[in-house]
Amino acid sequence: MTNKLTPETAAELACAIKVSMGGIIKKHGQRPPGSPGERACQEQLKQELVAVGFDVALEPFPVAQKAFMAMPLVCSLLTLCSLPLYWIAPRLSPLPAIFAVIVFVCELVYYNHILSRFFPKSTSLNLSASLPPSGERKQRIILAGHADAAYEWRFHRWCPRIFPVFVVLLLLSVLYVLGTTLAAALTGGVYTGAAVWQWLGLSHVFTLPGLLIGLVFTNFRTVSPGAGDNLSGALCVTELVKWMKAENLSFENTEVTALVTGSEEAGLEGARAYIQAHRAELDATPTVVIAVDTVSELAHLALYNRDLNGRVAHDPRVCELVRSAGRNCGLDLRNATVTVGSSDGTAFTQAGLPTAAICAMNPAPAHYYHNRRDTVDVVEEDCLAKTLQLLLEICSEYDAA
Repeated sequence: MTNKLTPETAAELACAIKVSMGGIIKKHGQRPPGSPGERACQEQLKQELVAVGFDVALEPFPVAQKAFMAMPLVCSLLTLCSLPLYWIAPRLSPLPAIFAVIVFVCELVYYNHILSRFFPKSTSLNLSASLPPSGERKQRIILAGHADAAYEWRFHRWCPRIFPVFVVLLLLSVLYVLGTTLAAALTGGVYTGAAVWQWLGLSHVFTLPGLLIGLVFTNFRTVSPGAGDNLSGALCVTELVKWMKAENLSFENTEVTALVTGSEEAGLEGARAYIQAHRAELDATPTVVIAVDTVSELAHLALYNRDLNGRVAHDPRVCELVRSAGRNCGLDLRNATVTVGSSDGTAFTQAGLPTAAICAMNPAPAHYYHNRRDTVDVVEEDCLAKTLQLLLEICSEYDAA
């Protein structure tokens, strides 16, 4: 098969992707994790893949829709509980703040979702479709995007340029309350009636603005349209394999699997469910994964070799594969790091599958990240076209290797 996607064909596919994005957003409405909109989107993608001859799997799994994005709210509520305890039960006052820090570390730092058991569950879907090789299957490459969109972050919508300031204020408020209540509990100073302890307690009023930020951080009534994050990645994956199928193109020894996960915005729940459901076959056939997330801005197209707050390093061999494919597509892909949060790539790397991630979004972060500005207009057709060429070249070089 030819291992190149011509610029003209890539541009046509990119145009079709933008049209499809607009149609999905208009037809299915909001797509938070485990929602009817997310499931309807996956059903539509299934129908489109079936129409060109794919056998498509839609696999349900349970998800706590709001648990992960409720982390700032829960941390603020717990910390607020420490404030009256400082006066009425000083030795108990650090406990809620300690629990707040535990929730923060588990949920955001490690993506260990301890809140999920306390939140209502709904059903999310993973979609997968595989293009078999022309010869013997010796290996597999999974191209993964996600169909869901995030609940809106109010402060990033209102003040995108100084958004990190609000996050820092929340963290400092929690840590200040923790420090002062620990001091009170360990020394028993409040019981002495000394002025310093009275003033220390009164100083907690200065933490209230930071804690208020946590209380209203996530707007659960509004969901990002999710054109860039991440219909762009999901549709690049599905459009590429649809085009290959329609053109009767396949690789000699490499199976190409298009995976569109659900509930990535709930903390990688879809990717983890897929790995759990397919563990045996993933172990049986050598498999690499390319996570495709928010391919909106060509100037920021990069290879993400570190993930999960910079804590997880993706496979250097797969990263070099992506970098080499990029050079063959006229791209000089720089290394980048997901400094706060994570992509689906983390779940696969932590499961022992060689993985790399690509993303094309201003890491500042972009003004449209997790808010209502993430419309079709922010997605550049040139970026979609180049991503399609890059993904095909990655598959081609992987098969040749």
